[in-house]
Amino acid sequence: MAQADTSIVTRLRNAILKICRYPRGCRRVSDIMARYLIPSIPEKEGKEMYKTLGDLYDEHVFNSANNYFDSQVPFQLEDILISGSVNEGTHKINLETESMSDTDFMLILKNIKVTEEDQKKGNLTVKENTAFVNLYLTDEDLIKMWADFLETSSNASYERSTKLSSMKLKERFREKYITYGPIFTPLANEDVEDVDEGPSIAVCSKIPGNAVTNQSKIMHFPLAEFDFVLAIKCDGWPLCAQEWLSRPRCWPNQDIVQAIVECGFHIVCKRSSEGDFRLSYSNAETILIQNLSDLQHKTYRAFKSFVNHYKNEWSSNIKKIICSYHLKTILLWYCEKSDPRDWTEERIVGHLLSLIDDLISALKERNLPMYFMPKYNLMEQMDGTTEVVEKIVELRFNLHSITEAIICEEPNILDWMNFLFNLSPGCLQPFKKGIEKRNFDPKDFLQNIYTTENLYNEYWINAAGKIPTRNDVQGKRAMNILLGPFMKYMDKCCKSMNRIYLNKPVKEEDENEN
Repeated sequence: MAQADTSIVTRLRNAILKICRYPRGCRRVSDIMARYLIPSIPEKEGKEMYKTLGDLYDEHVFNSANNYFDSQVPFQLEDILISGSVNEGTHKINLETESMSDTDFMLILKNIKVTEEDQKKGNLTVKENTAFVNLYLTDEDLIKMWADFLETSSNASYERSTKLSSMKLKERFREKYITYGPIFTPLANEDVEDVDEGPSIAVCSKIPGNAVTNQSKIMHFPLAEFDFVLAIKCDGWPLCAQEWLSRPRCWPNQDIVQAIVECGFHIVCKRSSEGDFRLSYSNAETILIQNLSDLQHKTYRAFKSFVNHYKNEWSSNIKKIICSYHLKTILLWYCEKSDPRDWTEERIVGHLLSLIDDLISALKERNLPMYFMPKYNLMEQMDGTTEVVEKIVELRFNLHSITEAIICEEPNILDWMNFLFNLSPGCLQPFKKGIEKRNFDPKDFLQNIYTTENLYNEYWINAAGKIPTRNDVQGKRAMNILLGPFMKYMDKCCKSMNRIYLNKPVKEEDENEN
């Protein structure tokens, strides 16, 4: 029995350790390139190409989102940031169904910012022991500029009677989105959620037509569902969260805490009876998740995989009981109180079980203090937890079931390679040509890009009767910018492949380059 128990623990440990290392703490595609791809590329030409590609992608995302804002003040876009599970590297991916959890974007408004002085003056008021706030405008120029987005508060003083309306901001964004159309696939069919008191505007994107091809798959997966959150940048740190800065902890260290304060915070458009906006610690959470060790991050993904795999069996109302923010909060509290030196491969199973135990305790007691504001209980109004607790407790002691959940939810590196090759089988054509001709040629790789583009155009003709042209000007400009770095890199790669795989001699000029 002891031997069997050991083997079960070992299998669970291996399942956790085999989880892929996903980019985390990245707010832009260029961040992903800079931190996780470019350092692994030895050739300077490759580094230049991927840096250019990341910058162009960021530019495309910003320009696409900017279409949903006005060209004149005040409703303009300052910045767009990746947020949520994609930013944290905990997004759920199912390669079999070609689906992925929602992609969250934080849209930072231009022409307005909350300063530390605004906090001190009371222009940003917080409902006691909550994360909800009201933003009052007292500057006459700002009041005039944002007049269409203001409402008068009956509860405020004379000096602070004019407050910004989150509902009016979201209504303008939704109106602009519906008018302009889909953000990334211009001819897609999209459902845009009505404006409510929640923080985001959800969009579900579906490509037209019924035919499923490799081209339709890559356009639909993984960016099919989006959550857009309008946010306002705030300097400094919330006055209501000062306790977090100095409380005793094992993690994070003071340098990380200082970096978090310097990055500031946001307020997002989530309305409630307690305030028109909600404090967002997305910047802080990004830095904290980025500073997790690989073992901590894999354990976090394993924890989310366990919950995601079984949650629908726990309750038909599970979305109103457990959300991803609860799991992140549990993880942050646990990391804060655990010694970083205790995070070893041998103890990783124990850490995962402890996270599950903390989830059980929070649900049982209906008490989960917000990480940055412990007086705010995230589970205070929760109902229907008793049955859920019983089912989680039963699974908690079934290590085999926990292991199966992780294996089912987490694609490994071979799964990813097979998926990508099956998704775009044409990517191998330049290599096949090189072997047949006994010469790897950069022009063959460039031609493959044009061939792929033609396949996409063919798909759109069949599915929608026309080719999307909305982004043609930007696309051609981006291709012209990328062409130089791409050809330099492929020329370098082809020379290396000719030398290594085809035993071609190195020319003198190539030796000088190296």
